[in-house]
Amino acid sequence: MMSFAYYAVAPAVSPVKALQRLSAEPRPVRAAARAVGFVGLLYVLASAVMALAGAVPLATVLILVPPENYYFWQVFFILPWVLLVWILVSGLIHILGKRERARPAFERTAASAGVALAASLFVAWIPEALAALFLALGMGQQELVDSLSAPGGWQVIYVFLYILAAAAAIVLLTLAAGQGHQKKKGARLRAALIGGLAAAVVAGAFVLFVR
Repeated sequence: MMSFAYYAVAPAVSPVKALQRLSAEPRPVRAAARAVGFVGLLYVLASAVMALAGAVPLATVLILVPPENYYFWQVFFILPWVLLVWILVSGLIHILGKRERARPAFERTAASAGVALAASLFVAWIPEALAALFLALGMGQQELVDSLSAPGGWQVIYVFLYILAAAAAIVLLTLAAGQGHQKKKGARLRAALIGGLAAAVVAGAFVLFVR
């Protein structure tokens, strides 16, 4: 598997192994940037399909964009949004870890936070990709909404994937926050708090802008 795809998928399956492999990369920030960019392009693709299918968001739009044109505009802003969130959570983790004398360099934090974000957003992308696929195959949006709204297998899968994405964000960003400090007193709790806050920032940004 190409490295950018590996770092977008593997951390959600085997986080410790993936982060260890990342730390051995000669240019870990570049590897993370490629993973983040790859996931951003996946969202661009899904958004384009949704726009061509004439889809409107299944959830209320919270920014000033007409619902019928939302996916058209998401094609253009989703990749910059992903990159901006990466920078934001990397800075947040690094700043909140400033009390640690031997804190990792920002580049190392950015690399770990990047693959954490990429893997989390990849899992959250799957429901959108499935919706885009069904619409592209001719399913009407109302039929799609009915399938997801009715209790049953599709609804369970849809909700489970978003829960899994949130859990991946918490675990991976906690690992990113705790790198290099595992043996220090209180380091695990501090990393969990920082990682949880970073995951909340990602979740909030996702709810606000991504449909």
